[in-house]
Amino acid sequence: MIAGRLNRYMASQTAGGLLLAFLTIATVIILVDFVEQSRAVGTRVDVSTLDLLGLTLLRAPALLESTLPFVFLFGTLTSLFRLNRSSELIVMRASGISAWRILTAPMVLAVAIGIIGAVGLNPLAATLNAEFEARRDSLMNVRQVQGAEQSVWLRETNIDGFTVIAATQLEEARQVLRNPVFLQFAEDESGTPRLERRIDAQSAELRAGFWEITGAIERTPTPSRLDLGAISMPTSINRQALFERARSAEGVAFWDLPRLIASAREAGLATQRYELRLHALLALPLTLLASTLIAAAATLRLHRLGGAAAFAMAGGIAGFVMFFFQEMLSSFGVSGALPPATAAWSAPALTALLALIYIASTEDG
Repeated sequence: MIAGRLNRYMASQTAGGLLLAFLTIATVIILVDFVEQSRAVGTRVDVSTLDLLGLTLLRAPALLESTLPFVFLFGTLTSLFRLNRSSELIVMRASGISAWRILTAPMVLAVAIGIIGAVGLNPLAATLNAEFEARRDSLMNVRQVQGAEQSVWLRETNIDGFTVIAATQLEEARQVLRNPVFLQFAEDESGTPRLERRIDAQSAELRAGFWEITGAIERTPTPSRLDLGAISMPTSINRQALFERARSAEGVAFWDLPRLIASAREAGLATQRYELRLHALLALPLTLLASTLIAAAATLRLHRLGGAAAFAMAGGIAGFVMFFFQEMLSSFGVSGALPPATAAWSAPALTALLALIYIASTEDG
């Protein structure tokens, strides 16, 4: 009975702190992004304030998603610091309630909102961000310039080797590569690649399971040239693997990431950034839990002992350290220096462990 009341009270107090932190951070983000949209769009075309505000609101969920750890860090810091200053934590501890029971509701709230953020907020943010880009391009009258070059590189594995595909332009609407070059390599038993043939063409259109190539010219290591004209070439690359490759991993919804990773891996394309994004979303509950534990470790020191404000400030700094450590590991994950799972989970796991050790040493001695 008492535990239930305590959990409800701590949940309401934590929710109040989170709401205050959310409103503060959201207001700052919206104001800053509104100024950015005014500079980037408003100075180039004649648009109304409502159009700029609409662009800002469409982009806001994606920006807020990335700030969730800070919402929990400062929200939990605010609520626990307020309880500490009003001596409510002293009363709870004097009643024989352990720190773990006090922190049960905030920790459960962190995990629950982390799950909701990954499976709910992220797809919404990805959808609205795509709408933001489409509306921004529409307002700025963006059109693809015919003949403009945008270098495209693909690598597709096959049974006895791999094929490297290069093109000067990618037309997404028609699924067409302009001026493509197909370099087909075979690998010997030691894995050493050997160029077998090169096909230059005017265009290559992606169909269901094959490339439809026009103006193909084949060259082999022997000094020969063969005009093939229009040919078909089998491929395991599908439309999603081809055209999603140009999108930012942050723009792909959580539920689409496994399918995109599978299709890209099947085609032999690089998947590190998408795998890293998937693991980062899966680790979001742990990241929010780590932020909550940092805040708890910084505010459980009794206010009457002094130094509570300094401890709270140290907790905020620790949260930023975790963020930068996580960003550094993410850059290693994108480059392939670390496995995506290691890059995404290490920082929040290590931070949560250190915070738990500190709380345990404070609580149990």
